[in-house]
Amino acid sequence: MLNLYQIRKELHKIPEIGLQEFKTKKFIINILNQFKNLKIHEFDIPGILVEFSNGNGKYKLFRSDMDAISVFEETDCDFQSIHPGRMHACGHDIHITILIGLIEKVIHEKMEQNLLFLFQPAEEGLGGAQKILESEIWDKFEISEAYALHVNGALPVGTVSTKPGIFFADTEEFHVCFEGKSAHVAHPEKGHNALAAGVEFYQIFHKIMKESFFEDLVICEFGKMNAGTVVNAIAANCILEGTMRSYTPNDKKKIKTLLKQSTEEASEKHKAKPKINYLASFIAVNNDMVLYEKLKQRISDLNVKFIPAERVLTGEDFGFFAEKYGGLLFWLGADQGEIHDLHSTKFLPDEKAIDVGIKVFMSLI
Repeated sequence: MLNLYQIRKELHKIPEIGLQEFKTKKFIINILNQFKNLKIHEFDIPGILVEFSNGNGKYKLFRSDMDAISVFEETDCDFQSIHPGRMHACGHDIHITILIGLIEKVIHEKMEQNLLFLFQPAEEGLGGAQKILESEIWDKFEISEAYALHVNGALPVGTVSTKPGIFFADTEEFHVCFEGKSAHVAHPEKGHNALAAGVEFYQIFHKIMKESFFEDLVICEFGKMNAGTVVNAIAANCILEGTMRSYTPNDKKKIKTLLKQSTEEASEKHKAKPKINYLASFIAVNNDMVLYEKLKQRISDLNVKFIPAERVLTGEDFGFFAEKYGGLLFWLGADQGEIHDLHSTKFLPDEKAIDVGIKVFMSLI
């Protein structure tokens, strides 16, 4: 039997950002090669689709994400990241381990089922699900249902939480850019200050957002801003990097209208040319009602507590699988007795959640 807790620790040491999960992929494949009765399919990007064809009828799909994020780890655990500035701060090391453990259990119990297990790259904003789904490999399989889980440090180990319908939000990332004209700070009238346009835009946009929406319905925030090249020159360029989250297409459309309106207003005042570049976009995760009821029924005999969930403004590209095949995403409790949660530099989900995740997935098989 595999030592799953050790596997999790080894994965935690080698976090890689989206579309660069080469060590992670090699590590997973080395483990999978120990098993018989599996067929491994690879993609042009570092994802892995594992085929277990041992039954009749349609396939069930179980998906784990593989990537990490760009932060410096501060957990003080004895298996910290060996890649400076990279960390499994979203718990994908736990997700991978659960899927490996699930594969092992399916093989050990000689299940008569058709199953697919996907290790997906680039969930954190680089469109990994869409890129994977472009592969012709999916044409080989008739898939009836798709499942994924996500650890949650705010829920105790031994709990599962989800809801039918819209669960995670529609998400899109974007850059707001201003192109001005550089000039010496002693002669600002000779330039067009792109930094000033960016600051003005930020203030205008947040004001009209507060006037237009309730905070629990949408999010549109900026996490990064770059401008200028030297301290004594007017900035010729300014870029604000943001993300929007909403539950309805109309709300998303309205946010984009407000973005355009705000950039034009700031541009007119500071004479800096505006441009909005829309980047990776995730559709909302819409949980299938039948699969939701199936989960509630199955875990009632597992000594796992079910907690009804509220919809959240978190993004997850599992929504593309749920849309295509009918799917269910659920929170998996992983509270380690601390207050840190997803994307914190100190987030370290409890490894005991691995056993619970495997047990719940097995019940759905």
